[in-house]
Amino acid sequence: MSGPEHLFNISAYDFDLERIGGGQGMEQLVSSHGLDGVEMLTGHFPAPVEFKDIVRGVHLPYAVDWYSGWKGLHVFDGMDETQVAFLCYGRDREDMVRTVRSMILNAVPLEPAYGVMHAASPNIDKVFSQDNGFTDHEVLTAFAELLNDVVSDMPGQRPPFKLALENLWWPGLRLLDRAEVRLLEEKLEFDDWGICLDTGHLMNALRDCRDEEAAVDSALKALDNIGDDAVDRICSMHLHMSLSADYQAESMASGESDEYRMADIKGKLNIAYPHFGRMDWHMPFQTAACAELVDRAAPAHITHEFITPCREQLMERLSAQLSHFPMR
Repeated sequence: MSGPEHLFNISAYDFDLERIGGGQGMEQLVSSHGLDGVEMLTGHFPAPVEFKDIVRGVHLPYAVDWYSGWKGLHVFDGMDETQVAFLCYGRDREDMVRTVRSMILNAVPLEPAYGVMHAASPNIDKVFSQDNGFTDHEVLTAFAELLNDVVSDMPGQRPPFKLALENLWWPGLRLLDRAEVRLLEEKLEFDDWGICLDTGHLMNALRDCRDEEAAVDSALKALDNIGDDAVDRICSMHLHMSLSADYQAESMASGESDEYRMADIKGKLNIAYPHFGRMDWHMPFQTAACAELVDRAAPAHITHEFITPCREQLMERLSAQLSHFPMR
């Protein structure tokens, strides 16, 4: 089979595996939709090696506001170690480095071709107004420092698989300016990395996407803007659609509520997670123009990335988006 591998996303958590009927259900979904395998979201625990034959790539655990953790700005009162890991990977820089190194090594038994890492960070205090107080340059510099420290103790001072750095609409890697990729090229002390282009996140970052056809056009122009050498860094893709420009504009205008400002970090997270979902739709493309994004980026791996409550809805969304790739 020529062309990129087509995958769907699944997590290593029991609740998610049960949602699709376990390993057998995973294999059936892959077979029935003509897919090549899955991209598995791993956790802060040993990866389920029994799925090695079907896993092509991994999405490493992400932290909501790791940059504030790197800068020592968080207050962790009442938070246990698991909550701290999901907020910012650790209580200090040394702890963060240990956590990120451990989650990479946890995924090694799956033998993935790549591991996705979020290369941006919101300010948990400012997720509605998006008045983050962080610059892309500051966040990407800190991200490079973190990864360099993580990799420095690995054999050959390189990761065990390619790290695919994912764009978001928060400060860091937004893929709106060639300088973002250039900074990573200058700061990272190892070569085995690429970019995971998340199309929905790019649409969120553009903040003008309200119509699918126009959104694809805007995304293509954004890729032209960062240049062919940066686009050549794209090794994987999360393909989905998000048209939340109006919601983002409303929330930015309203800003943080009194309830949000007064909440502790755990309270803020409980309010922020639904807000993230309203910004980031993870819906299938209805327009065949999405194939133009795939052609322009030319990734080796495409993950049809959806967030669904049940197997049936996942099947519907996979079928809808895969219909734009009839030659598979």
